[in-house]
Amino acid sequence: MTNRKLINQLIQLQELVVARMQKKAAMPTAPLDALNKNIALLGADLPPRTRSHLNQLLQKHPEAVVQIVDGHCTGCGMGLSKSLVNEILHGDELHRCLNCTRYLYCPSEIVARERTNRVYGEARQIGIARFSAPALMLASLGGTTPEEVLGELCQRMQKEAFVEDGNQLLELAMQREAIISTGVDNGMAFPHVRGVEGGGLTIALGIHKKGIHFGGPGRTLTRIFFFMVIPTATSAFYLKLIAGLSQTFRENTARERLLAAAGDKELWEVLIRETRKSIK
Repeated sequence: MTNRKLINQLIQLQELVVARMQKKAAMPTAPLDALNKNIALLGADLPPRTRSHLNQLLQKHPEAVVQIVDGHCTGCGMGLSKSLVNEILHGDELHRCLNCTRYLYCPSEIVARERTNRVYGEARQIGIARFSAPALMLASLGGTTPEEVLGELCQRMQKEAFVEDGNQLLELAMQREAIISTGVDNGMAFPHVRGVEGGGLTIALGIHKKGIHFGGPGRTLTRIFFFMVIPTATSAFYLKLIAGLSQTFRENTARERLLAAAGDKELWEVLIRETRKSIK
C-alpha cells in the first residue's frame, strides 16, 4: 500500500471514528452498529502496528492524523525539520511527529483565512457569541440540495472575510459528507470542515423553512444547519459544543423558535436566548 493511499485510509478511518463521537454527542441513544462495522472493516487491512497506534491516539483526542502547515505539526505546534517535511511530502513511508506522535501528512490544499484573529466585537463575548455572530446567520436558505445549501453557508463565510475561498470550503465540506452524513434527529445537521488553521472555531447557522433531504436518519427533512469550521486545536471541544446545541434544540419548542425567526437578526437573538444556559 502506497504512503498516500495509507494516509487517505487513516484519514477516512479517523473521520468515521470522529463521526461516531459526534453521533454519541448529538444522539446519545442512537444505534452505532453500522458505524462500528464500517470502522472495523476499514481498519482490518491496516498494518497491525499502525492500527494499534492509531487506536491509542484516538482514545486521547479526535485528531490522530494531522496536516503540516508552515513546517509545523498542527496537532501540537512543534516545528519540523525541512528534511522531515520533504520526506513526508515525497517519501513512501509513514512519519509521526516526534513530540505528540500523531501521523503527519502534507495536505493538497489548505483553507486560507483572511483574518486569523477575527473579532466580532470589542467586548469580551460569552456563550455562543464566542463562536458566531449576527453576520453568520442565514434565516432563509434557498437551496434544494445539500451542495446548494452548504454553498450558501460557505459563501457567507467568504463574504464575512472568514475564508478566502468559499468554493474550496464547500468542496471540503462535501468530501466530509461523502464519508457519512452529519444529519441527525429532529431535522438538524452539523456539517463541518475540520483542520482549518489560523483562527478559532466558528459557526454559521442556516435555516431552511421547507427542509431538504440531507442524508440524515430516516426520511426526516433537515431544516436547521449548524455549519462549523474547526481548527485542530478545538477538535475535542467542538464535540462538547455539538452536545450542548443538541441538548438545547432537542426540544421541539426551541427548534420551532429558530424556524419561526423572521430574519437574520431575529435568528441571532433566538440562538443567543435559547443557548444561554447550555453553552457557557
